[in-house]
Amino acid sequence: MKKIVFVLGLILTITVALASYAYADNAASVYCNDEPVVFEEGPYLIDGFTFVPVRALSDSLGFEYSWDDANKTVILTSSSTSAWVQANNFTITVNKNGVMYAERIDVAPRIINSRIFIPLRAIAELFDATVTWDSATSSVRIVKTTATVPQQSGGFYISDFTPPVSVTLGASYILSGTVTSELAIDRLNVKIIDSNSECVEINETAYDINSTSYSLADIDARITFGKLTRGAKSFVITCVDKQENRHSFSYDFVVIEPQGAEVDGDVHMLWPVPSSSLITTIFWCDNAECHSNAGRENGHAAIDISADQGAPVIASVSGVVKMCGEGNFDNGKAGYGNFVLLDHSGGLETQYSHLHEIFVTEGQYVNAGDIIGAVGSTGNSTGNHLDFYISQDGVRCDPLCYLDIPSDARCWEECDVPFFEAALALRGITK
Repeated sequence: MKKIVFVLGLILTITVALASYAYADNAASVYCNDEPVVFEEGPYLIDGFTFVPVRALSDSLGFEYSWDDANKTVILTSSSTSAWVQANNFTITVNKNGVMYAERIDVAPRIINSRIFIPLRAIAELFDATVTWDSATSSVRIVKTTATVPQQSGGFYISDFTPPVSVTLGASYILSGTVTSELAIDRLNVKIIDSNSECVEINETAYDINSTSYSLADIDARITFGKLTRGAKSFVITCVDKQENRHSFSYDFVVIEPQGAEVDGDVHMLWPVPSSSLITTIFWCDNAECHSNAGRENGHAAIDISADQGAPVIASVSGVVKMCGEGNFDNGKAGYGNFVLLDHSGGLETQYSHLHEIFVTEGQYVNAGDIIGAVGSTGNSTGNHLDFYISQDGVRCDPLCYLDIPSDARCWEECDVPFFEAALALRGITK
């Protein structure tokens, strides 16, 4: 009997192995802009979806990637888009042009032969490529294009520009792209108009350009998307040349509510540094010159609270220590210094970083209010402070929308004040 079971098990193993090679051999060829994409392994055609390893797709689509082994997550990054893609997870976290959101995909990435394979179509479309099936050649065709919006009459064009679709209330949006003209450009204006009230919420002009091309990045630093009110908007770029010929490019988008942490009942999170209420950097600060952004395009997905070295740091919500220690590339926490990551179940996590000391261990249960560490300046830090973030299902949330905010809380930088006031306004708090 045991011999029969063994033989059956051996047959099953061989069958599974043959099946795996079968779908590898039968998988389609992949082309990007008519150039063949060569993979070290695969592609695999599984349940009607094409799965590919990351490296060759990265080379073809122009994004970089890194691997977080602890969370079985590959991090994909381009100039405008970042994505966190986890094995066996149907939800990916995306940061596109400064807007953070979660996107559900039709099929989850999976581990094959100790390597993560990602669904080709979902990832290619995330990086603004189109994917089609060529039945004549049984191949997958990827077309990577540069977004270009031509004027209907005249000689004005916009290239390398992706208009916003939605911007989170209080968040940033980074303008990039180039406006070109057949004649030298004299001035360029950017307006954002509320579709309901017709109120002009942003109105900035660059004068005396005297060139046939102009980079939108040069006017981006003067535009604060974080000050926009919620609702439908019209985004208008108007270019005028030296002979007063002009054209306007107009786009519709919407300012949406921030995605928040979902907690049963009323949201109630304790302020993590009881001894200090001085906020040195706000969530998604829009100012490129802000000390915390250090020139980054996607802002700061946490809040910083300044305090003396050694000041107690408490758990904002009861939970289990999911991870703690010194951040590095191996654990996916490089730059955070000494940190504590708490799991509060239901996809909710909080992280406390740059600690001078850690007073908990992995797997330990802590109650809200328990001291878990001490304020410090470890990792990539310019002074003693706590970097605190909230994550719901992998999506960062503005902590000021959920923390019990001290009555004397204040911002250190003037550029942070609008974000601070917007977060308070969402909760019906005025200062």
